[in-house]
Amino acid sequence: MDDMDSFDMFKLMLDEHASKILTLTAERPMNAIELAEVLGIPIAACYRRIRMLRGAGMLREESKVVSIGGKSVATYRSSVESAEVMLQDGRLRVSIRTEGEESSDEIDLEEAGMLHWTVPRAQQPKE
Repeated sequence: MDDMDSFDMFKLMLDEHASKILTLTAERPMNAIELAEVLGIPIAACYRRIRMLRGAGMLREESKVVSIGGKSVATYRSSVESAEVMLQDGRLRVSIRTEGEESSDEIDLEEAGMLHWTVPRAQQPKE
């Protein structure tokens, strides 16, 4: 896995499109064009998520095929076996297992302010 700790990996999994890519590719390998169509996002946005997920070790290239136009097209598959977030005894623990390798981090809730997770405007409570 990349230099990303399990908290960063979990934050990436909270991204709507990244989480859908992981869900879709857990079922079967898919290429970026298929993913972009299913998700209804531009191909550039899809490739951005693919790069981030691959860098985090949560997505892997399954195979490459040559398209009718002669271009090489990669298919991707989720590497995530499990993801767990636990709150116990005043400590927050995140554990993510990818292809037999586990990344796990723990933090005291008093220090949790350093995580700086923000809620997107659309999900913020109305005042």
